[in-house]
Amino acid sequence: MTNAPKPAWRTDIPSPQALLALQLLTLTAPKLSDDFSGLGIVFYDSLATLSFLPLEVAGTESFDLPVSGLSAISDVLARTARRSSRWHDGFHFVQANSVCLTHLCQFIAPPLPDTGDALPRATGARHMTALLASRVSGIVMVGLLTQERVVSIYESGALILNEVLP
Repeated sequence: MTNAPKPAWRTDIPSPQALLALQLLTLTAPKLSDDFSGLGIVFYDSLATLSFLPLEVAGTESFDLPVSGLSAISDVLARTARRSSRWHDGFHFVQANSVCLTHLCQFIAPPLPDTGDALPRATGARHMTALLASRVSGIVMVGLLTQERVVSIYESGALILNEVLP
């Protein structure tokens, strides 16, 4: 088995939206610093039904939002996803249709399943939050990138992609 990069036209991606998330996370990964802390991105059409609050970020570093285009967004995400950055915590939001980064460092509180529903399964708080948020109306998907360079993409409450980046 070789570690050759997968072609850009991959046919094994479950949805066009998942391809967008994978492209952004794959483009961001090589730009990450040694103190990379992990990354969570909410891709959305509407935020009307997702509960969220901005996390307080002290310091002088700031970012002009929105940021458009995969390359420019990946540059901002790489700058924020460091333990040494005060912007590393929480989830970041990308408007899916326009591919614009609109929010940084957001605390999200997706609703818990009803007591009669089957309990979702995910390992870790970030993964459970991503899974639950992906079930919210208006949320297209949630993508995660771990310190180990594992991409996980949740769509409609299911893990649809989980792979290690080269």
